[in-house]
Amino acid sequence: MNLKHITALSVLGLSLPFAAMAQKDTLKQETIDIISKYQPKLPGAAKLNLTASLPGLDTSRPRLGYQVPALNLYFMYQPVPLRPLALGKDTSSLQLQNNYVKLGYGNLSTPLVQAGFGSGRQDKYNFGLFFNYTSSQGDIENQDYTNMNVLASGTYFSPLFEINGSLAYNLNRVHYYGYDHSVQEFKKSDIRQTFNEVIAKVGLKNRPQNDWGFQFNPNAQFIVFGDSYKRMENTVVLKAPIRKQLFEDIWIKAEGIAALSTFKQDNNETINNNVAAVHPAVEVTKPGFMLHAGVNPTWTNGKFYLLPDIVNESHLIRKKLILSSGWISYIDKNNYRNLAHQNPFISNLPPTIFNTRVEEKYTGIKGTLGSHFTYNTKFASVIWRDLPLFVNDSTDGKKFSVYREEELKAFQLHAEIGYIQEEKFQARLTMDWYNFNKQKTELKPWGLQPFTANLFAQYSFGKKFHLNANLYTLSGTYYKLVPSKDFDKTQPAQDLNVGAIYNLTKNFNLWLNANNVLNSRYERWNGYESYGFNILGGITVKF
Repeated sequence: MNLKHITALSVLGLSLPFAAMAQKDTLKQETIDIISKYQPKLPGAAKLNLTASLPGLDTSRPRLGYQVPALNLYFMYQPVPLRPLALGKDTSSLQLQNNYVKLGYGNLSTPLVQAGFGSGRQDKYNFGLFFNYTSSQGDIENQDYTNMNVLASGTYFSPLFEINGSLAYNLNRVHYYGYDHSVQEFKKSDIRQTFNEVIAKVGLKNRPQNDWGFQFNPNAQFIVFGDSYKRMENTVVLKAPIRKQLFEDIWIKAEGIAALSTFKQDNNETINNNVAAVHPAVEVTKPGFMLHAGVNPTWTNGKFYLLPDIVNESHLIRKKLILSSGWISYIDKNNYRNLAHQNPFISNLPPTIFNTRVEEKYTGIKGTLGSHFTYNTKFASVIWRDLPLFVNDSTDGKKFSVYREEELKAFQLHAEIGYIQEEKFQARLTMDWYNFNKQKTELKPWGLQPFTANLFAQYSFGKKFHLNANLYTLSGTYYKLVPSKDFDKTQPAQDLNVGAIYNLTKNFNLWLNANNVLNSRYERWNGYESYGFNILGGITVKF
């Protein structure tokens, strides 16, 4: 609308002159309306067209110059130059002394012959032979004994396995001299008892430690045991331990054991005594901690037992104070061979076959004191079920019958402390004390020693002269006065043994042993007095 009025005014302004001229020219007056629609437009913007391009490649190598100022350090201390000490002479390549012969003689008509021969260090195999013979005649009539041992053993090393085996023969001759010599008299041939034993062993073990951490070591043992009274016992012991590593500090292990025995006297019926067990367990070993946890399923003569097998060690102070505890149980086999090793004066195998089940719960501490002392203590509660006890027979008392104790309980205290100063001096004290507090079948624990102690010491004067001593302290034992119900107790005793070795040369030395220096006439078994003071000396040749 504004544009319309402006246009009208403009036309009016232009028409005034023409009107004047019209009046003057007498022309007809006319009005013209001009209408127009205005649409403004912006001009197009100017655009810059840019084309990007990379600069040219600069192939010239720059030359960089560095200036590092010299920095000099001055120390007040001037170190002394290191000078290596002379190493000791390597003797591994020298010829080893693999053989020796030891000869001696002493009072009580005691000869000693001992020899050992070995193959030395070999890559493929090694073997050894051993022989020992000694005998004595005591002051009491028929107080004689003889002992002989022969052993041959060897090991073969293959790339994968270690195969070992041995064959041994043992002879132990004693006499039943524990009777009243003022009343009775026997021929030596009538009271002589000779035990003969042949043992053959064979085993296999894997040599390399493979990536699976698998270890196995099966072995077999064959034993033939007999005496002068036509008693013969054959025993086969088979063991198959297996160990597998799961992780760096965790192992699983299992061991199968079978101990099979057959006993026969003259034409009597054969008696079997068998024990079989499996020992699965898990072992955890960490710095300052060890745990062995398992169970022992065991079968013996038609009976089954599930026995615990738990042992733990925890370091309260690293290597100095270690807490040790456990709950273990196992079977002690009472075959004729084992009973004769405990008491060589037994009369015969008991009429009823039984084996001893032992259960032990214990705790204690052990560790080191300083750099020289070690110690170990244990307090335990022990239960023996079906334990053999030895009682003088009712005829003349020179032999022992085997009694069966249904259950015997005791508290045990074990302690030991040792001191060692390199190879110059060492000493060790060991003590065991049992407080027998309850039993079902018998009145007393016949023949069992409630207290034993041993003090051992050894001192070396240079490399030439060596001294050693052993002091044993033994408590008295209860024995039954058969056929009455009364009982008595043997006297306690102390037994001191002293020995000395003097090296004349590399291949020869002189030795001397003095036994029972205190001349203590004690009785380990009622009626059997021990030897008094005896001394034995000789020479040893090594080559």
